[in-house]
Amino acid sequence: MAEVEAGGDEGRCVRLNAERAQELLADVDTVLFDCDGVLWRGETAVAGAPETLTALRARGKRLGFITNNSSKTREAYAEKLRRLGFGGPTGPGAGSEVFGTAYCTALYLRQRLTGPPAPKAYVLGSVALAAELEAVGVSCVGVGPEPLQGDGPSAWLDEPLEPDVRAVVVGFDPHFSYMKLTKAVRYLQQPGCLLVGTNMDNRLPLENGRFIAGTGCLVRAVEMAAQRQADIIGKPSRFIFDCVSQEYGINPERTIMVGDRLDTDILLGVTCGLKTILTLTGVSTLRDVKSNQESDCLSKKKMVPDFYVDSIADLLPALQG
Repeated sequence: MAEVEAGGDEGRCVRLNAERAQELLADVDTVLFDCDGVLWRGETAVAGAPETLTALRARGKRLGFITNNSSKTREAYAEKLRRLGFGGPTGPGAGSEVFGTAYCTALYLRQRLTGPPAPKAYVLGSVALAAELEAVGVSCVGVGPEPLQGDGPSAWLDEPLEPDVRAVVVGFDPHFSYMKLTKAVRYLQQPGCLLVGTNMDNRLPLENGRFIAGTGCLVRAVEMAAQRQADIIGKPSRFIFDCVSQEYGINPERTIMVGDRLDTDILLGVTCGLKTILTLTGVSTLRDVKSNQESDCLSKKKMVPDFYVDSIADLLPALQG
């Protein structure tokens, strides 16, 4: 796309050339990446991205991957990173660099669902999300297709519910249905039942500029039907960064957040005091940045990165020099 002049907001959103990148990386220990739209689109790696991460590892930089996608376990994400050429640990603990919303939602429920009865969640989400919950002792019901039963609303409301469900968890669910929405609302009418959303992304970018509806669309449907506000785990919520910080011992001043979305990746970085880089291989554009810079809305003004690149491959010259 044609370049849009940015950087008018206190010098933020400056193109990260090789010289600036060398200076920036000299003061950094840890680089945190979003995945979809940054490292890959669908099943295709962004050109030059694997080589960039290999060069960062060779320079001794600690890498972490923060993804709002709840459809894979940590181990599955680590396998995809290796398969697409990004490297990373193997064997037991291979997923230690990955902080996805499935894993972090499990940590959140482990903190919140203490005491009897044993923790149980109604999950509008993937097998992977359920696996991460069950790994920390939260049993799961509701995963998979759930078509309407009976011939009308009365029959739908007569469907039996599982006992002792203490949370409704909404993640990416290709089997989302009216029956699931109805059951979720019924569980949420029970005293003390939590409503947790893995993230609020409204779309998921794929190859060739295509996209599909994201988890945020499903969370909003449940929130509206239940007249409740969900606890959100993923970016830009600070909780997901706290999960990384607790395991990595991060110094925010020596950490970069790299992402393709202003409203999740960049806002998380700004909120948590990290340096931020927007890559233009995903959702947000420089026109979006300029709009935020010129906005009278303080929350939008926060969604401006320190730097931008066309692709994270733009970092390679600084790493090879």
